[in-house]
Amino acid sequence: MKSLSIESAENLAIKFRGLIEVSLKEPINVKSVLRKLNILTIYRPLSHNSYGLSLRSKTDRRFILINSESTIGRQHFSIAHELYHLFYDENPTPHICSDENGGKSISEKNADLFASALLMPKEGIIQFISNEEILDRDVKLPTVIKLEQYYSVSRLSLLYRLKVIKLLSESSFKSLQSIPVKDSAKLYGYDSSLYNSGNKNFVIGDFGEKARYLYEAGKISEGHYHELLNLIYISDEN
Repeated sequence: MKSLSIESAENLAIKFRGLIEVSLKEPINVKSVLRKLNILTIYRPLSHNSYGLSLRSKTDRRFILINSESTIGRQHFSIAHELYHLFYDENPTPHICSDENGGKSISEKNADLFASALLMPKEGIIQFISNEEILDRDVKLPTVIKLEQYYSVSRLSLLYRLKVIKLLSESSFKSLQSIPVKDSAKLYGYDSSLYNSGNKNFVIGDFGEKARYLYEAGKISEGHYHELLNLIYISDEN
């Protein structure tokens, strides 16, 4: 497998935005995308450094597992990362994407580049940044918070993205990275839910709908119907 260049990752992200009919500047609602593409997605608590897993069947059915213990912003990045594996990875193999295995493989690095370009489009980012910030490669904290809130991504993901597209110097990156994320967002009047975990046992997809159809059509028993729902652990928690 070849490593993606930044330009190739950008082009794949543009192509995917075309697939889901989203412009090159607007934020992506990942849950809406998952519903539109009919990807069964389940949020479950995983270990601290594990973020997600994806599977693609021989019949082209797709599945994603996301760590509900991650922050909401990190969950969005993990979903975009798994979308790369499901749609563009040449030889996807089931595995938990995490930070526990040392250096990342080429496939994982490619997925990260794609996720970053998909969630934080360069054309969209630039519209929020002043001429002075662009020329100095020194994006200020208020702009950073506005961007991470607009695109619903984590602070660290945004800072790396700004550095990759040459809008943030290394010194500015380190300075911004040292600022407490949640506290700084609150100081500027923003909601802090993006920086918290959530979505425990939340399910996206038509699995439950199909199970209900089979039950109402008399093709499975009530007991079998509840067994199917238990497979995805349907819960009222969000």
